Amino acid sequence: MKSFLTLKSVEEVLALIGTFSPLDTETVPLDEAAGRWLAQDWHAPEDLPGFDRSTVDGWAVHARDVFGAQEGSPALLECAADLSMGKAPDVPLEEGHAARILTGGMLPEGADCVVMVEHSRPVNDELVELVRSQAPGDHVIFSDDDAAKGALLIPSGRCLRPQEIGLLAALGQVEVPVRRRPRVVIVSTGDELVPCREKPAPGQVRDVNSHSLAAFCRAAGAEVRLAGLVRDDTALLHETVARACEEADVVLVSGGSSAGMRDHTVDIFTSMPESELLVHGVAISPGKPFILARSGEKCLMGLPGHVGAALITARAFLRPLLLRLQGGEERFRPGVRARLTRSLASAQGRRDYVRVRLSRTEDGWAAEPILLPSGLMSGLVHADAVVVCPENSEGLYAGEEVWAEVLR
Repeated sequence: MKSFLTLKSVEEVLALIGTFSPLDTETVPLDEAAGRWLAQDWHAPEDLPGFDRSTVDGWAVHARDVFGAQEGSPALLECAADLSMGKAPDVPLEEGHAARILTGGMLPEGADCVVMVEHSRPVNDELVELVRSQAPGDHVIFSDDDAAKGALLIPSGRCLRPQEIGLLAALGQVEVPVRRRPRVVIVSTGDELVPCREKPAPGQVRDVNSHSLAAFCRAAGAEVRLAGLVRDDTALLHETVARACEEADVVLVSGGSSAGMRDHTVDIFTSMPESELLVHGVAISPGKPFILARSGEKCLMGLPGHVGAALITARAFLRPLLLRLQGGEERFRPGVRARLTRSLASAQGRRDYVRVRLSRTEDGWAAEPILLPSGLMSGLVHADAVVVCPENSEGLYAGEEVWAEVLR
């Protein structure tokens, strides 16, 4: 039986993942760019909104014309115009005059603030009383308040959310340079596996990892192809991995990563052209038998056969890899502060990932550990979050406050 190489820490594995280069750049239509990672810094091509505009319905005025105005001593101004939406005012606003304006309307030249309509009293068709003093800039968005021409608005490596898409649209960007989606091929190995559409015979189980990992990869922005099930046959697995390397940026082999007579993943990875074994074993639980290798610019990854361990290692290492290939990184992981409902034992030098169920209490969130084997699906479905026991800890105590990373 082959022994593991020296176990690497999570930080060491992530550092190795950081040595893979981002993929090529491609240009996509704006409406297809959501969820993609920007490939270059994007600067404002012009001022936004590009003109001074009102934030309220009211009267555009010179601030000095309403200085000191109040209920008992209103400012009396001539009604100059009703300003239309979507059109530039025809003439400047003279002193002593007010122009009716709607929210979002363009201020006439000379106006420097807006008095809300609630603070006005029409006298007749030609005069209006304003009962609120305003300072220059009140209720006004100036022409470059949202973005000044040339300013960096979205840095390279940012995942484009609906708000970034809106900003790009506001500045007329109809095509966006993004990183190409990683192409992932998933191989599931094991004599006991049958396709999920088939009824398993005694001793057999349906293939779960192919579909769970495919969903995981797609959620991280990748394109996925399932290579099908491969029996524990060295020649067949070698052929499947070699063929996958021809088309994929990432080849995932699920199963075959624990040391054993019929487990050949490491040998096959190291037989690929320009190969280098980076990791064979990592100090985490579950997921110790994790493999990472490269073949030229391709990434080869071996995940444990148990679905729980496979998804934990995918969360710890596969997601950072897929984001890295797209030029991005996960700056934080959403979570909540919660108190453990029971103590958790751990081992020095190993990082433990414990699935928990979250519930609200009078004192905040409670995290109930789900202590089921990593091969059971029910523990995955019932889990809301993951709690990490760090390497320098022998465990966590009941009632201790922990950070629970929410599972998505």
